[in-house]
Amino acid sequence: MPKVRVGQIECFYEESGQSEPVVWIHGLGLDHRVWGLQMPLFSRHFRCLAFDNRDAGQSDRSAGSYTIKTLADDVIGLMDTLAIDKAHIVGLSMGGAIAQELAIAHPARVDRLVLVSTYTSSDRRGADVLNSFALMRARFSREEYARATMPWVFTYHDYRIPGLVDLAIARFLEDPYFMPADVYARQVEAALSHFTEDRLSRITASTLIVAGDEDLMTPMRFAKTLHEHIPGATLTVIQGGGHAFILTHAEEFNRLVLLFLTAP
Repeated sequence: MPKVRVGQIECFYEESGQSEPVVWIHGLGLDHRVWGLQMPLFSRHFRCLAFDNRDAGQSDRSAGSYTIKTLADDVIGLMDTLAIDKAHIVGLSMGGAIAQELAIAHPARVDRLVLVSTYTSSDRRGADVLNSFALMRARFSREEYARATMPWVFTYHDYRIPGLVDLAIARFLEDPYFMPADVYARQVEAALSHFTEDRLSRITASTLIVAGDEDLMTPMRFAKTLHEHIPGATLTVIQGGGHAFILTHAEEFNRLVLLFLTAP
């Protein structure tokens, strides 16, 4: 599988499809595989680039701490290396924070922007949630950690889908690229460095915001702030969607994003 040098790290990526490029940016503690229910469809229409952030998946571990800006610079470096001048950008959760930073700092590199289950800044509650996750990752077994955090990711309705949560836990336990506690804590620190609320008006890309109305991790107030401050942005709410609606409501999500990216 391909890796390329981006600054001081080797970055793992996968590409599929042709035509206009779409860059898919994953969230905290995840890697490019989170887009598994999107790639088969979108690669029929676009050149899809999914990659692992530094410290995640098969990309290199970082030599030290970093910020959301660092991760946005990594994306630009990857695009440069792969000769992608401009792309549609889709960002999930922390990946949505990275996407915001990209659209603000590098407007000429962003065509259309899709912000998914994301946030505009850290706050005391969010910081306590993520820091508690980091603490549990250090002190709990992998299974204990999975069972303690799944209710933040899946909704009451999701738990009623036979086998869904058990399958998610099983895959978590089998993950060969599981992020160690110290690395996860470093990524939490980066996630909490994000603040764009005073700069969102500088986003010029046509923007779609997709949020779940039952998302506990990134509540609707963040989507409303994004919608209010990004000029011309469209907000679409997934009814019954939690933080993992790209999995649980994949068909609806894919339809919305495909319509947005292919619209005249």
